[in-house]
Amino acid sequence: MQLSTIALAVQTQTPAMGAIGTGVRLLSAYDSLFREGDETTGFYEILSGAVRAYKIFSDGRRQIVAFAFAGDIVGFGHGETYRFDCDALTTTRVRMIPKSSLLRAMRERPELGEKLLEVAGGEVANMQDLSILLCRKTAIERTASFLLTMAGKSAGPLTGRQLPLPMCRADIADYLGLTIETVSRNMTRLKAMRVIDLPNRGSFVVRDMDRLRLLAQCEGNMH
Repeated sequence: MQLSTIALAVQTQTPAMGAIGTGVRLLSAYDSLFREGDETTGFYEILSGAVRAYKIFSDGRRQIVAFAFAGDIVGFGHGETYRFDCDALTTTRVRMIPKSSLLRAMRERPELGEKLLEVAGGEVANMQDLSILLCRKTAIERTASFLLTMAGKSAGPLTGRQLPLPMCRADIADYLGLTIETVSRNMTRLKAMRVIDLPNRGSFVVRDMDRLRLLAQCEGNMH
């Protein structure tokens, strides 16, 4: 969801983010965008790169709740404080959309409210999909579903083309509710089934999109 039309500029500076233009910030890998409990001062449009949002539990366990890429908005729907931590996976450019400026703009331009409803609806759908994935799908179905979603982030033909996979296996495991070993094992299994190729740890190639889609829905019919 692109919201460039409502990305109102601000001039702020934080230690983890370097200014590269009015309202635009550059993050290096693992730089923090915001932390759980921080005041929700604004939302962020991802211009390039990728970020991850996650929750750290008191016993040290981590659940990644979302990955966001160019065109996505993060920080929306958190209430008065951010509910999760969010940091960059790679070198990432973001544009801040100040909360106060956005509310004022919505009063002046009601059509902006419709755009935000689309963003909110997308977040609800993503949370529903994650709930189904964690509660009902087998390990290989989860892995196939994740790769299918990642493939959908790229434009143009998907089969036979090297597609980015910017997160590490530990990130994938913490998103899917699996162990790193289980993720690696199922990636290897999908490769052995000639559904995907793994040219390196930062990318993958879909060899059979139809089989990948079927696996994402039901492992039992695929061997």
